[in-house]
Amino acid sequence: MRARRREDGYALLAALVVLVLVSISLAILATALQIRMRLVRQEAQALELGALSDAALAEALYNLTYDQDFPGKGEHAFGAGAIASQVEKLGGNRYLVRATGTYAGQRRSVEAEVVRTYRGTRVVRWARVR
Repeated sequence: MRARRREDGYALLAALVVLVLVSISLAILATALQIRMRLVRQEAQALELGALSDAALAEALYNLTYDQDFPGKGEHAFGAGAIASQVEKLGGNRYLVRATGTYAGQRRSVEAEVVRTYRGTRVVRWARVR
């Protein structure tokens, strides 16, 4: 009987230690998942901004194809965000197009040097501004 009394409580202590270890593991896992979700959300916003700035550029190219004096288009709604463009004539058949996409309070702008020919317009230089 005495040997049994010495073992009383060890099962409870072991269960509490296991419970603490499981709780710590779950807390680490939850933190890792939260960080991952934040990164995924940021990546989705970056993709959306890229798509919107490309859409603004495509809209400007389309309009330049049919109107050599197209000045650009002010900010207007497009999908889940907004787009805008500015067109500056560089001389001859060359243009500088600044296209901007806005989404979730963030902006992304691109600049493209464009050549207008009898076949339409084409981009000869493209760069992300911000």
